[in-house]
Order: sequence, then structure tokens, then C-alpha cells
Amino acid sequence: MLQQTTVATAAPRWTRFLARFPTVETLARAPEREVLAEWAGLGYYARARNLRRAAGAVVAAGAFPRTLDGWRALPGVGPYTAAAVASICFRVPAAVVDGNVARVLARFHALRVDPKSAAGSRRIRAAADAMLVSSSPGDFNQALMELGATLCSPRSPRCEACPLRTDCLGRRAGRPESFPKAPGTSAPRKIHVVAGLAFRNGRMLLTEDSRMVRGQWSVPLFHVPPRARPADVLRREWEDVAGRKATGLETLGVLRHSVMNRRYRVDVFTLDEETSPPASRGSPGKRRRAHPPGYPPRVRLFRRRDLRFHPHGGLLLKILGLLRKREAGG
Repeated sequence: MLQQTTVATAAPRWTRFLARFPTVETLARAPEREVLAEWAGLGYYARARNLRRAAGAVVAAGAFPRTLDGWRALPGVGPYTAAAVASICFRVPAAVVDGNVARVLARFHALRVDPKSAAGSRRIRAAADAMLVSSSPGDFNQALMELGATLCSPRSPRCEACPLRTDCLGRRAGRPESFPKAPGTSAPRKIHVVAGLAFRNGRMLLTEDSRMVRGQWSVPLFHVPPRARPADVLRREWEDVAGRKATGLETLGVLRHSVMNRRYRVDVFTLDEETSPPASRGSPGKRRRAHPPGYPPRVRLFRRRDLRFHPHGGLLLKILGLLRKREAGG
């Protein structure tokens, strides 16, 4: 969970996750949809899928691995996680390099390198391996990670409190915050979509999402082309997904949502539907228009209280937050 998620966010979810899947055997046996449901809102859902697969591998092997290579062989476990677990739990002499550690080492050695580049990564890795205290690798790794998380922050390092300040070349240079070199970043993709929120007999209509986050349940979403009106797009596309025409659209709000390098603007509408689906579309024998790419035609109805048993993402939670605000008169 701590990969790409803060401690403050992950801590209560970790407790809840362990309550639901208390052993590695329980997690390995659980259906993927249940694991994704418990992960809902944390993002980066490949982590949950890999965690379940790794649990299956551990159960099949009969025990947790005790070597660095053994941890690296598990699904979703990269160099950082493998070194952290192996060193802390089994005293394997393996240096951890995460963003915090890379920043500390780049400043300590005044390395003006991009830690995410191949050359920069090699230099940071070499520095970490050279400094590693092999007699207590777990303590050493945790100390460097904690130092980067608490004192050696990206923009305002607290050098006066740092135990490495005397020998830190970055501090001697006068601008420790200039190390390491900032990585080049690509501009995020901006995507405009419209979302429709509808209820049938008190149950919310959701579809399986294969476009924003695969395998989750979401309200129907549709791409809004440039200069198009979101409400017009929703009216035009709704029937292809839900099998009924959309009527009575009302604006619920506009949301901003991010998935990886994609930045979504989401226009959200509540809507009514025709009381019964149309018998057919067009003349007899005419083929139904193809379903919009990326949106499977599977539709299900959910009670709001049952969502916690099914995989869903942060966007749906934001949309339901808008709905609660309206219901409360906000």
C-alpha cells in the first residue's frame, strides 16, 4: 500500500485490509473482485492484483522467501520492495533505494544526476551499496528512508537537525535543495468526459470500466469531443450503454480526477430514464449501433451500501460525495 500512497492514507486501510484478509492463505483464496473492492480508493490497482498473485505464490511455495532473489520473483515485487523486506525481516545485506533515499544520497555526495535515468540510478545505487552497514542492513535502510521523509525534504531540507550535516557535500555547496537533478516530465494528458448517474428502483446503475481503471464498477462515462456539449453527448450515448433513453438531465457538478498521467475533467449529471427500454432501435433487422470503444455493455444495479463488496474507484466516491451534498441541501 505504501507504494504511491502516503502513510496517513494507508494506515487505516491497512488495518481494515488485514481484518478482511488476516492470513496469506485467506488472501490467496479470495476472488480478485473482493480484493479490488477492499482496495477501492487507493489507486494503482495493479498493486492489489499483484498482491493477491504474490500471496498465491507464497502459499504454493509453503513459506515466504528468505532471499533477495526469492522476493524479486514474486509478482509486483521490484528492487525496492525486495530489498526493504529482505533486509528488515531477514537481515539480507541489500541496500534500499527509493525516492527519499535517492535524495539523501544525491545531496550527501553532491550528485547532480537524475535518479530516474539509467546513469543516475547506477550512481545512486553504487553510493547506497558502498554505505550499507551489512551487520544491520534493515536498520540502516529504515534510517535513510526516515531521514529523507522527515528532514531531507525535497524543497526545504532541515540541515541544522540532520545527523549527516557535517559531511554532506550538498550542504557545503550552499544549495542542498538543488540536488538531485530534477527529472524531465512529460505533459499530462487532458481528457474531458461526461458521467451519468441514474437509479432504477433505488439502485444505482453502474458499468464495468475497461477504460479508466480496468475491472472496476463505474457510472457510465463518455468522451466529450472538443466544442461538444457534455449533456448532448450523454443523451446521445446513454442508450447504447443502458438500453434506455436518458431524460431529465440535471447538473450535479464538475470534478477533476487523475489516473497516472491522465487528467480528467468530469461533468456529472443525474438523469431519469424511460420507464421501459425500447423494443428495438431503427427498422426491423437493422443492426444496433456498436457499443462505444472501451465501455463493455455489461450493466448492473447496486445499492449504495453494497459498493464496499465490489471494486470501485475514487471517481465513483467523488461522484457519490456530490450526490450526498445535494441530498443534504448543500
